[in-house]
Amino acid sequence: MRLSELAALVGGRLEGAAAPDAELTGVASLHDALPGDVSFLANPKYARQLASTRATAVLVRADAGLPPPAAGGALVLVDSPDLAFAKVVPLFTRPPIVRAPGVHPTAVVDPTATLGKDVSIGPLCVVGPGAVVGDRCVLEAHVVVADEAILGEDCHLYPMVSVRERCRLGRRVTIHNGTVIGADGFGYNTKVGPDGIVVEKIPQLGNVEIGDDVEIGANAAIDRARFGSTVIGPHTKIDNLVQIGHNVRTGPYCGIVSQVGIAGSTHLGTGVMIWGQAGLAGHLEIGDRVEILAHAGVAGDLREPGQYLGSPAVPKREAIRQFHIPRSVENLKADVAALKARLEALEEKLA
Repeated sequence: MRLSELAALVGGRLEGAAAPDAELTGVASLHDALPGDVSFLANPKYARQLASTRATAVLVRADAGLPPPAAGGALVLVDSPDLAFAKVVPLFTRPPIVRAPGVHPTAVVDPTATLGKDVSIGPLCVVGPGAVVGDRCVLEAHVVVADEAILGEDCHLYPMVSVRERCRLGRRVTIHNGTVIGADGFGYNTKVGPDGIVVEKIPQLGNVEIGDDVEIGANAAIDRARFGSTVIGPHTKIDNLVQIGHNVRTGPYCGIVSQVGIAGSTHLGTGVMIWGQAGLAGHLEIGDRVEILAHAGVAGDLREPGQYLGSPAVPKREAIRQFHIPRSVENLKADVAALKARLEALEEKLA
């Protein structure tokens, strides 16, 4: 592909020394790019790398006001570098692997299970009694779809995913390696019996319902409800190593990043964003468009849109003020000590 063809594809405008007929052969980051590569700059904090990148073409925002690459490349000015780069990448990378329809001879499919058209079931998969696998679903190796679980059309489950009994997935759900849908929630009662303390398990009789177009990362766990359903709203994206407790409900278009833990019966509104290693207590209400920043600890309801930070989580502006209080106190103590020393010196002089 030539540089001018790339610009036409993404609706961009060229600026810089590279010739419009320069050949493009690959994609790379600004730091790693070589001549012939296409790169992009979406985050302004990496703008300094333009001075050293060897990329032939760099996709940047049209209003960024940046100089062309010093090594002689060209800028391609576009409205959104992220979207433009997403359009370009498939042109220079190998196509995704497509699984052919069919059932591997080592898979175990119960006679009462229902398989849709053109499904692909890989080695050592198990599809339990009464389960339903929708049209064009792909189950990679060692996937388990347990009794009476239902998968909608075009789902893709990567190796070692488990969908437990009676859980339901919508259409176009993607679940990555090792994730478990519908394990028992954490529920126990303790009492003192004649032989000491007795710990009794509370039955977990509900299921998990996952909406359309949800993607779940590797080694995540979404627990089944104690009763009713744990619900993941449509278009929600869940990262690796996330734990979602029983009877949690998320609205649509939520984002939950790695190592987040959400305790049971907490409800998220529409468009909630939770960043890495945040923890949410149980039975909370999190309102629409709330953004919980990394490492936050949420102990109470957050109903107003905005960013929250700290433990316990408070609005970001308040959290930053709280972070500065100890430093301000130390500075104030130092100022008071200095003034006290000057006063003592002045008193001695007057005496």
